[in-house]
Amino acid sequence: MMSISRKGYRPVVDPGEVLVLTGPPAAGKSTVAALIADRWDLSVHLRADYFLEEFIRSGYQRPWRSESHEQNTTVMRAVTAATAEYAKGGYLVVVDGIVGPWFVNLVADHFLNHGIIWHYVILLPTSDVCFERNRARSVEEQVEREVLDKMYGEFTSRLDGYEKYVVDSTHLNAGQTAEAVYKKMEVGDLRVR
Repeated sequence: MMSISRKGYRPVVDPGEVLVLTGPPAAGKSTVAALIADRWDLSVHLRADYFLEEFIRSGYQRPWRSESHEQNTTVMRAVTAATAEYAKGGYLVVVDGIVGPWFVNLVADHFLNHGIIWHYVILLPTSDVCFERNRARSVEEQVEREVLDKMYGEFTSRLDGYEKYVVDSTHLNAGQTAEAVYKKMEVGDLRVR
């Protein structure tokens, strides 16, 4: 049987890399992730929030509540599985979502099983900057102050051992933040294990 080749299709590809870009709500994750993904010819901007808000039809629990741990773990497994498949297809994948240090081992194990090189960055402007950015969002996108404070505290209280992955974007615009992350990624400063 004769094989048909589509123009531009690469049947064998080198695996792409993964950048997990995280931080508290309103840190600028989605904007920065899009800017970084746009630098590559083959890239995916995978928004982890979709796996919660768009895909779970019933039984959804607010992810910042303690009773949502099982849901959040399942969602993180789904996110890493989708990410791995895109990366194995040769795409650079920028995962944008709340992937705090409490999920790094789960993510690392999954990517290790697939031989995927991955990088991790925590965008962490001051809480005041997050608050102002949150206020500038549309009403539908805004996060309640209580949730914003809780999630900011979750990140800052669990930084021990993860300081090298932090990018303080307090005084940077989105383009400057993307450039800072990109440079750190390129030299391997954000590579995990």
